[in-house]
Amino acid sequence: MYFGLIRLLSYSTESTKESKGRLGEKAVDSIFSTAFFGKGERYIINNVIFETPDKKTHQIDHVVIYKTGIFCIETKNLRGTVSGTRESPVWRVYQYGASYDIQNPIFQNNGHVRVLSEFLGNNYDVHSVIVLVRGNKPQDIGEDVLNLQELRDYVKTYPCEKELSSGEMKRVYSCIKDYKDDGVISDLQHIENVKNRHRS
Repeated sequence: MYFGLIRLLSYSTESTKESKGRLGEKAVDSIFSTAFFGKGERYIINNVIFETPDKKTHQIDHVVIYKTGIFCIETKNLRGTVSGTRESPVWRVYQYGASYDIQNPIFQNNGHVRVLSEFLGNNYDVHSVIVLVRGNKPQDIGEDVLNLQELRDYVKTYPCEKELSSGEMKRVYSCIKDYKDDGVISDLQHIENVKNRHRS
């Protein structure tokens, strides 16, 4: 199944940032299907936008709730070779003889983790995960930056002092899903918020 997802990404003609992002997020979502992940209680909520008291918005690609913990996942669907370190403010993507920079997704997702943790009352540990769906993560980048094929086992075997109970998983899921269903912030509002931040 994993290789089928990679072929889908490879043959896709989608070219815009938004459409490539959707394909990458769909690939991550598929990892948690019963066919690939197997049986067992888990919950996944996609595309959750939180607003902080200072009116900044944070868009989280996926929140996965499993007995081993709560995982805040940032998905990157990047063609070419990706280089960068944990400490560098940007990563560089090399493709077709050209290159461009992206914000270091580790820093980006650390902000998402903080917002999600605060939303949950700081009652749970939230784990940051960066997923490069095309299998091109930088070398020696750390255990929480994964290629797509590594995601399932990472979540299933994540070391935790105490597993979440079924009741805890359901409560966390309901809390986040209810917030999302209320539609506090739309995708368009988040995009405009990000543009305004970059202008300032």
